[in-house]
Amino acid sequence: MLGNFSNVKSLKTKENRLQTWYADDSACIGNIKEVRSWYDQLAGQGPAYGYFPEPKKSCLIVAPQFEDEARIFFGDLGVQIVNGHRFLGGAIGDCMTADDFVRKKVAMWVDCVEKLSKAATKSPQAAYTALSKSHQCEWSYLQRVMLNCGGAFVPLQDAILKAFYPALFEGDLSDAECKLFSLPTRFAGLGINNPTETASSSYHTSTQGTKVVVEAIKGCGEFSSACHLDAISRARHESRKALDEIAKQKLDAILATLSPGRQRAIMSVVEGKTSSWLTTLPLQSCHFDLAPVQFRDGLALRHPSNLPGNCDGCGANFTLQHALDSTATSSDPGLRLDLGIIGVWQPQVEVLFDVRVIDTDAPSHCHRAPNAIFESSSQEKKRMYKKAVEDRRGTFTPFVLSVDGLLHKEASHFIKHMATALSSKWDKAYSITSSYIRSRLAFAGV
Repeated sequence: MLGNFSNVKSLKTKENRLQTWYADDSACIGNIKEVRSWYDQLAGQGPAYGYFPEPKKSCLIVAPQFEDEARIFFGDLGVQIVNGHRFLGGAIGDCMTADDFVRKKVAMWVDCVEKLSKAATKSPQAAYTALSKSHQCEWSYLQRVMLNCGGAFVPLQDAILKAFYPALFEGDLSDAECKLFSLPTRFAGLGINNPTETASSSYHTSTQGTKVVVEAIKGCGEFSSACHLDAISRARHESRKALDEIAKQKLDAILATLSPGRQRAIMSVVEGKTSSWLTTLPLQSCHFDLAPVQFRDGLALRHPSNLPGNCDGCGANFTLQHALDSTATSSDPGLRLDLGIIGVWQPQVEVLFDVRVIDTDAPSHCHRAPNAIFESSSQEKKRMYKKAVEDRRGTFTPFVLSVDGLLHKEASHFIKHMATALSSKWDKAYSITSSYIRSRLAFAGV
């Protein structure tokens, strides 16, 4: 592209035509005669700079009343003469082309949201991150370059409300909650904007931020990168200030419909600035990826209205306070386990244990070796629980031992691992720590 710079500069000679370049893609705006003159000059001198125009891959966008004139000037080149076409992530030309372009894009994003809704059942954090940090940025860009397109995003907003949110929370939600979720996370929302409401402000911010570039392209002034960066900064600052004011008004209106308890919980999130875990990328290398149950528990602390009716551990009326205070085991129908510990084998990864004590001398076992008995019991436990545990991003370890204290290999490995960690923490010899743990285990068995 640098080698083509002199070519680009020499084409910028006449005031009644404008040219734009994006990498090696060129465009010219003006009356049809001037555009043909520009093309002839480009085709004539371009090859000397390594640039070879391809007219059959090019489009000439004209209003319907100028199509005949366009064919006269460009008919010999095989250029596509159209009334509208895609251009740099948007569409230019007639309204029909622009509307059709936006409609197809929205249909694609609706399909993406529906697929993310299915993924959210087992990977809610990953699905939420993909929607809020990736797909949402795609349609935000489109809204910055297309004027008055908010109405076309109604199907997308419907998909978010009717498919994504219910999948993320595993239940139906009220209108007030859905309105709250559209607010930024710093206002206790989820940061998933309502795309039907953001189109106008996105386009205005874009035009304000790019006005220095636009004026330079028009030939109304020299381009200054410092002025350009300053315009972008001011546009972003003004936009954020205006959007924050709107978000505060929306939050006040939502709070007025909620109970005092919910109002207090939401304002604690806002004032305490406790939303960083939602906006952080779930990087496994940093141990920021949460199990589905952990992520949904975090959402329930912010938005506790979609809780189960009864506690599956004790049967009592289930509230957030009960979940925090209860000592009963809360479980999935497929997970009736004895112990859960975070960080045993990997940092921030939960390990679920199920203990089975076996009488290896029972008549039904006397014809088999203890290790074979332990192994079959361990495999049985894994068939019962391993898939359900992995679905919640955990690991499963069966803890199988005999009534007289003989350990299965996996239980023995856990004891050795724990003894190594505790010997370092307590600054004692491994042999002493291991002996102590095994003694405690033996007394527990008795």
